[in-house]
Amino acid sequence: MRRCETAGEGAREAVVSLAGVEKSYPPFRLGPVSLRVEPGYVVALVGPNGGGKSTLFRMLMGLCRPDSGEVRLFGGRYPEDEARIKRRVGYVPERAVGHDEMDARALGRFLSRWYPGWDAGRYGELLDRLGVERKRPFGRLSRGMQRRLLFAAALSCGPELLLLDEPTGGVDPLARREMIDEISRFARGEEGPGGGRAVIFATHVMEEVGRAADYVAFLHGGRFFGPYEKDRLAESWRRLWVGRPPGAGEAVPGLVAVEQGPPASLLTSSAAQARAALEERGIEVLGVRSVPLEEILAHLARGAGASP
Repeated sequence: MRRCETAGEGAREAVVSLAGVEKSYPPFRLGPVSLRVEPGYVVALVGPNGGGKSTLFRMLMGLCRPDSGEVRLFGGRYPEDEARIKRRVGYVPERAVGHDEMDARALGRFLSRWYPGWDAGRYGELLDRLGVERKRPFGRLSRGMQRRLLFAAALSCGPELLLLDEPTGGVDPLARREMIDEISRFARGEEGPGGGRAVIFATHVMEEVGRAADYVAFLHGGRFFGPYEKDRLAESWRRLWVGRPPGAGEAVPGLVAVEQGPPASLLTSSAAQARAALEERGIEVLGVRSVPLEEILAHLARGAGASP
């Protein structure tokens, strides 16, 4: 199973760099997490509630410190570079506090004093596009409407990095699609693929991974898996129908699952190597089918075929 610590080509300065990061809230333990994200790339972080996603985002924002390892954003570290880092980051937390009495207009005025790159025109455009109610206090908005408002604010502060902790939670399908497409546009910037800015977003929705992410990583019970390059997953995973299932002593590269049939089928994450191994053992391959990305992600999310 192909994985790497770098989301990108490994040739440019990282926007985010995590090296052996660990954090404990006994009995929970997160890590170690090592991840490098370059400009122009989107990383989706997938996992169940309680897996450690929000803790990781809080460390990326300097809201809690790792017990060990190093967190760097734009080459800087907390706390000495905190102001410089945070003015370059748009953040949507899992739960927002301190905004309950502000409506969208007041929130915009407040944020404009903190972010030198605040774009009021962009903010208004996103509020309209996402259908955000401007006059109702934040605390009286539905969860989905709060997520839309925070998302619009995060994209309007002139960021070079978006950190989005389940930004589409409670959002209706049409607005969710608009938000996910906006994530892709943001990362591309004006320089095309591989240029622009970076995004890390958490999601439970596999369709969102397929639409927006270049890489996907998983957090389960504090254990970090990945990142995996999404397009490489689609290229290397295949379902093979075979004349007979391999025996106990006949190893198949990348074998994820076996269905006895008839005919028997094998799910593999290393299709070319698996097919060569089967043919070498005289096992006929009757048919080959590509595997939908959502099925691949579901297997990875369950830990099948993945190793930390």
